[in-house]
Amino acid sequence: MADILIIASGGGHTGFARAVAENIERKVDFVIPKGDEISKKMLNQYASKFYEVEKGRGPFDNSFSSLLKFLRAMVESSKIRKYDIILATGSNHSIFPSFFQYIKGAKVFAIESQDRIITKGKAINIISKYSKAVFLHWKEQKSLYKKGIVVGPIVENPHYNPSDNGYILVTAGTEGFPRLFEKISTINLKNVIIQTGKIDPNLYSNKVLKAFNFDPDLEKYIANSSLIITHQGKTAMEAVVMYKKPTIIVYNKTLVRAATREDTRLYAKILGAMFLDDPLDWKSNDELLYYIENPRKPNYFTSGAHELVKVMLNEYN
Repeated sequence: MADILIIASGGGHTGFARAVAENIERKVDFVIPKGDEISKKMLNQYASKFYEVEKGRGPFDNSFSSLLKFLRAMVESSKIRKYDIILATGSNHSIFPSFFQYIKGAKVFAIESQDRIITKGKAINIISKYSKAVFLHWKEQKSLYKKGIVVGPIVENPHYNPSDNGYILVTAGTEGFPRLFEKISTINLKNVIIQTGKIDPNLYSNKVLKAFNFDPDLEKYIANSSLIITHQGKTAMEAVVMYKKPTIIVYNKTLVRAATREDTRLYAKILGAMFLDDPLDWKSNDELLYYIENPRKPNYFTSGAHELVKVMLNEYN
């Protein structure tokens, strides 16, 4: 079987990596961001080896710190031995490991983000120049890349039976979404659980049912929720595809390197999710409350992770 290296670049990118790895018949090797214990824990059962490579740029890094990180990432990536197949899951962290493997003769594949409908992710656009193919989630993304292959939404197999425990899960990734959290915590909903990311959960814990920063098994909260409120990102796709949960996507315009407002609106439409602008642009909480009180059944999908593995291995053979 082909010698496979998956670049799991943290957050939702690591989620892609796990979705793919659980569809491969044996353990594979992974590149993860340096010091990313959450990614390591998520992938440990699928991994034979981990390489740690500096993540080149965080959402709020300045130019100088980014340059130093890029230089370290370049050196660390160059030292990884050659593999047959490389899968880059996105973000700048994927660029150097995939490029050095390409130079060494590996076949490189990439995954575009689920919320890039009309604009390309910068990192995947770069990687597409030397990759064999870019895997896409939706037919609406097909115009982004000549090498694009639509396999379906790349999510894991569900690990829980869905149930409705009566709570609303609010989650906004690693960086968090303080403006959204503030709105949610001031409208007197006691059945709310907030996953805050890097934001201090103590700011909200006395205003909602529960607040916590990270849990590697966020999936159990999704599976048992009544409704998901999230930003542009992978959680919305997981909630809809894996657990058929009504979902509200709130656009976070602070994430300037993420998908655009129009990408996010179209992403919500594809999923059958409800869409709201950034809370900075809300005139009131009325629309949010209306969506909470009138949840919408999302569209139906099946996971494309198995198809991705099949295509990737067939391309290699």
